[in-house]
Amino acid sequence: MLFLPIFILGFGLLRRALSDHENRSKELALDIWIIAGSLVFYGLFGLRNLFVLLVSILWNAAIVRALTGKRAQEKEPAYKRNILMIGVTVDALLLLACKFTGVFFPVAISFYTFNQIAFIVDVYRGEAEFDGDFLTYLSYILFFPKLLQGPLMPYKKFVEEQKKSFEAKTDWENVMRAMLLLSMGLFKKVILADTFGKAVNYGFSNIAVLGRLEAILSAFFYSFQLYFDFSGYCDVATAVCMLMGFELVVNFNSPYKSVNIMDFWKRWHITLTDFFTKYIYIPLGGNRKGAVRTYVNILIVFLVSGIWHGTGWTFIVWGLMHGVMNVITRAVKKARDAKAAKAGAEQNVGENANGDVIRTRGGVAHAAAVLLNFLYVTAAWVFFRAASVKDAIGLFGRMILGGVRPFYSTFADGFNLDEIWYFIKVTPLMKLSFSWDICLWLFTAFAVIIIFFCPNAIEYTKKCKIGVRTTLLTAFLLFWCVLSFGGVATYLYMNF
Repeated sequence: MLFLPIFILGFGLLRRALSDHENRSKELALDIWIIAGSLVFYGLFGLRNLFVLLVSILWNAAIVRALTGKRAQEKEPAYKRNILMIGVTVDALLLLACKFTGVFFPVAISFYTFNQIAFIVDVYRGEAEFDGDFLTYLSYILFFPKLLQGPLMPYKKFVEEQKKSFEAKTDWENVMRAMLLLSMGLFKKVILADTFGKAVNYGFSNIAVLGRLEAILSAFFYSFQLYFDFSGYCDVATAVCMLMGFELVVNFNSPYKSVNIMDFWKRWHITLTDFFTKYIYIPLGGNRKGAVRTYVNILIVFLVSGIWHGTGWTFIVWGLMHGVMNVITRAVKKARDAKAAKAGAEQNVGENANGDVIRTRGGVAHAAAVLLNFLYVTAAWVFFRAASVKDAIGLFGRMILGGVRPFYSTFADGFNLDEIWYFIKVTPLMKLSFSWDICLWLFTAFAVIIIFFCPNAIEYTKKCKIGVRTTLLTAFLLFWCVLSFGGVATYLYMNF
């Protein structure tokens, strides 16, 4: 609770105090502040985590030095290629050892490993200009808003934004927008994600006794939990950067509004998708070697994605479900495009949230596409969450054979937050036979509205009018979240 205000206040005061100093002195001081603050932040997760992180950073710093040193410039290209292969191999082996041995899994190791792999590959390719400033490199890797779950931000973009933040002046309207976004992100995590998580934990731990509706809702609630957990993190990280005058790259863009699985992966963990595309899919040949090879490459990428997320068969099934649907979607799209071109028909096109050209649909057809895609993604999430493939199949079985009966109190009880439940108890609603389930349905309806009908929180806070209403909303959400901090669980993606 104290770390964030101390870090932001210290950063702002230091930047202001050094405003008249030469740029290099100011950059040096602010870099050190970011590095020190980020080390303290990550160190709160334990010294073992910090030790592994520092070893990884030192190793990759040595690789970067070898790639950019005088000897590398004088040697044949094979020398630099060998250095790169050694660096990437050791990074991958460290990650795999932590994932598969079960001895110790450092917090966020996947993200900072991928970040460093991307950096050394870009240095090797000449796409990242590194001038030997290892303080900036440390700041890039350790920067705490993106350390735990991404985004996997390109080094060049990070340096550009960092320089802007070092020169930025305090804009109080921007501060209010950042605080509004921060409060919305915390609300998504603390109130929504963790509340849905209680029912999810019960449902996936008691599959054999679930009724039909409980089994169905367990799957939907896990979709909601993941959405609000990851979305909430992205909002908080973006808000912290806004307070510093730093624009974080977009990593989450209303993915459940996607019309197909390809669109979904351009909205969910956007920078991870970019990483797999740039460093695995394209080196495999991408779409340059015919349709069959393209589809094989897609399946390989999603298989790797599944293994990256976890070590069991459930994650492999999840990855292949997304890969197979991606292949089917591409094949259908290609066939439709070819048919339209052959017939000489003028295609009715538009743009999605990412600026990609897609066929426009009527209102009903669009809604149906979004719904079907959400149902498929939710079905895949069941394997992602289940302890085994047997459990996942068992949950689908309970959706059919579970029968119709009232909820178990344990399933619904997690939604009865004191601040809402007390209101229901003193009203006539308490006399209704389903009063115990009212909060569950309120949360469900609220989640559906936010996910499918509300604008992206980051876009909203950048465009909304700041006034009394937004100030009161910010204060209310922050107050509610602070009161509920005692039972907050860690972010889900920190486990990958």
